[in-house]
Amino acid sequence: MAEILKHEELDIKHIHRNNRVGFKAGALADALPDAKGEFIAIFDVDFLPNPDFLKQTIPYFNDENIGVVQTRWGHINKDYSLLTELQAFGLNGHFVIEQGGRNSAGHYINFNGTGGVWRKTCITDAGGWEHDTLTEDLDLSYRAQLKGWKFKYLENVVAPAELPITMSALKGQQHRWMKGGAECFRKMFKQILTTKNIRWVDRVHGLAHLFNSSVFVFILLMSLLSIPILYIKDTYASLNYFIQFGSVFILATVFLMFYYWNAFQDKMKEKGKSFGLFIWRFLQFLTVSMGLSLNNAVAVIEGYLGIKSSFVRTPKFNVSVNKGKVENKYDKKSISLLTVGEGILFLVFGFTTVNRLIHGDLGMVPFHLMLTVGYGTVFFYTLFEVKPKWLKIVPAKTSNVNV
Repeated sequence: MAEILKHEELDIKHIHRNNRVGFKAGALADALPDAKGEFIAIFDVDFLPNPDFLKQTIPYFNDENIGVVQTRWGHINKDYSLLTELQAFGLNGHFVIEQGGRNSAGHYINFNGTGGVWRKTCITDAGGWEHDTLTEDLDLSYRAQLKGWKFKYLENVVAPAELPITMSALKGQQHRWMKGGAECFRKMFKQILTTKNIRWVDRVHGLAHLFNSSVFVFILLMSLLSIPILYIKDTYASLNYFIQFGSVFILATVFLMFYYWNAFQDKMKEKGKSFGLFIWRFLQFLTVSMGLSLNNAVAVIEGYLGIKSSFVRTPKFNVSVNKGKVENKYDKKSISLLTVGEGILFLVFGFTTVNRLIHGDLGMVPFHLMLTVGYGTVFFYTLFEVKPKWLKIVPAKTSNVNV
């Protein structure tokens, strides 16, 4: 392709590294000196920007303080499966509410790794691409903004891309994002607190932003602690008042629902008919998110402990419609200790749900039921993906059929 475009008198160069030093950040750093222009547009391989993408983004750089213009991600294969629909649901919340809200209030946002344009001098002034975290985009974003650069988020400019279609790919992507967020918090929190001439409100929002992946640690702790709380509730009746008082935190779900409702409604054409669908989709999203909490909490803890791991690329399949089985050599499907843990938690919370239903104690049944369905979904989805490799029926000598 590069050779074809060269014949059309386009100054293009295909760079292929023979090592993975620094992973994506290392590749971006290696390529930067060959970039002759003032602006650097970055797209992952699965992104399909519109032909007028640069015309829609470059004019915002007329403001010399703008270092990055980030666009909203679209979803080429949103309708591929329930898994992709739930990912789109969550990502729309991030882009429509989180990115848009922070940017409109003048708080720090992040370049999302792709679908955006950097001013080259902004990259170099902030110290360039560094690979000591798994989220080099978030890291450089904060270093640039702490240096005084401004970011611009464009809600109405969409860069379509492919969502992961397998549970293994989604768990790998989530692990990288959650661990990278924790690594960036560990790396940047002192600078956010001590850098001069920063509004205190930006410090608060910045720390909250970098800390937000830790929510999965609290979800995991809350779910595990709910089991001994039931024992305390049964054994020490005098403490039930305090347990009931804790139910006030259910209000957090209402605020979360409002957050996603605004994002969901913004993307629906028939707004008046969408609330019922939203409730169903929100419950599905919340349930599967709870099922991913073990995977994501381990990633966050690794990030805070400084445990390093390789950058695992998210496998893509170039599909928009589900037409059956597809393969990607980077999609590593396996039964890990985390998968075993998810299966155990599925059994634990399933037993607890049934036990409480039998005894008529319904207070925590909805919560434990969601955990059961969430962990069960993640566990069996993973199991189904790897089944052809580990579950086989030995055929009779006269048969060539196996399962």
